[in-house]
Amino acid sequence: MSSDNADRIVRSKLDSKISVVVDLPDPHAQLQAVEAVSAAYPAAKIAVLVDEFDMQQLVDCFEAGTDGYIVKSMNSRPLITALKLVALGQKFLPSELADVLGSRSFDQNGSCSDLEAEMEEAKLSVRERDVLCCLMAGYSNKVIARELDVCEATVKVHVKAILRKLDVSNRTQAAMWASTRGFPNHLSEAQQLEANPAHA
Repeated sequence: MSSDNADRIVRSKLDSKISVVVDLPDPHAQLQAVEAVSAAYPAAKIAVLVDEFDMQQLVDCFEAGTDGYIVKSMNSRPLITALKLVALGQKFLPSELADVLGSRSFDQNGSCSDLEAEMEEAKLSVRERDVLCCLMAGYSNKVIARELDVCEATVKVHVKAILRKLDVSNRTQAAMWASTRGFPNHLSEAQQLEANPAHA
């Protein structure tokens, strides 16, 4: 989709649940297109095609309303599958993100205080931090409820509070926020015992 096409889509009265593929060489124009379509059609499913992976661009795209960030160098079959997943309402993140997070070393002494400072500023409760760990693991609300021994409605309340406090739009962005800051993606032993006292 070109910038002109984006403007045309915004001006048109299309189905509110349209699926849009944004493929622009300029990252700035790409973000503008995503923001414009997302604002005009909040329920739209938006996939962004990029020539190469860029962590900051990925974050910017999801903050702008993207549902899928797809690197065009992948084979045609998985690329088509990725587009279908986005159209079906699933979030799609590239495998390169796992490589970046896996190779990233977090200084347990130097960065811990910074992480704690951000957590204090976000004012996440202990239970909300537990839920955030589960979001990083990709757990559904049902699984989180089972893991933390709470009802699913309580999990939904915690997730909503986390999104508001971190100023993000969805679970994927919350998980990315935590991952890029070195937040541990597992419950501590003490938290596990608190969540599952029967196993103590």
